[in-house]
Amino acid sequence: MEPVIEFLQCRQNADRDKIYSAVSALWALSFKDSQEYIWQFCQDMPLIGAVLAKDGERTAGLALLLQPDPAKKLYYGYGVCTHPDDRGRGICTRIHEKIRSICEDGGAGYFVRPADPSLIPLYDRLGLQILQWEDQRIVTTDKVISHALLSPEEYARLRERYFAAAGLCAWDTSALQFMCREGYTAAGFSVEGTECAAFLLEEERIVCEICAPGSLLEQAAIYAASALGGQAVVRFPGNKRLDSGAVMGYGTGEAFYFNLYME
Repeated sequence: MEPVIEFLQCRQNADRDKIYSAVSALWALSFKDSQEYIWQFCQDMPLIGAVLAKDGERTAGLALLLQPDPAKKLYYGYGVCTHPDDRGRGICTRIHEKIRSICEDGGAGYFVRPADPSLIPLYDRLGLQILQWEDQRIVTTDKVISHALLSPEEYARLRERYFAAAGLCAWDTSALQFMCREGYTAAGFSVEGTECAAFLLEEERIVCEICAPGSLLEQAAIYAASALGGQAVVRFPGNKRLDSGAVMGYGTGEAFYFNLYME
């Protein structure tokens, strides 16, 4: 019997508890997050709802839909996963078919950030546009370059400046506040008199993104490497739309993030 694909909308606070109950077991299994983190995420983040693959009472697959910026009709797919026992059944494809229908009905765009590069061929088959990377290099510095911690409001302002100009999603302040509470750190610095910033996850030594003009990306990467202790592996974007602002995959191993967009 094929799993049933359903959409559990988040209209009020009681719906957040229902979504938590539906996703918590599979989420914890797939991503090793604690129940406390999952519950807090469901309470605080800008949820549109959850798309679930239900096999009876069991959740066989899921994707959370968020709307990071309430002013923009752009949904973010978070925590997309399938139970290990159910892989190969086309569940991820069916979940994204449902997401496409939801986005079309709401006139919304859609993007995801899979941390696992092996998912890229699947998302390509599903019609998602992949942000291209022009090269990869190691950035090092033996200098301790001055940088300051930024509030979520300050980081949101810089992110809006650089990312909105490139057609990318601008997270609202409440979402950034949640991320900061969960261990992410926003750092700001000036390159050639221009304000730049990076969002760091210092425990895992990953920079998720850098806000900087395209012409200053490499220098901004050196500043971020300094904030992380001197060395980082960087992927620079090759997408032509990112001339005025940029997002970068960034890490010390193969833990890179990718932005993908549904057209």
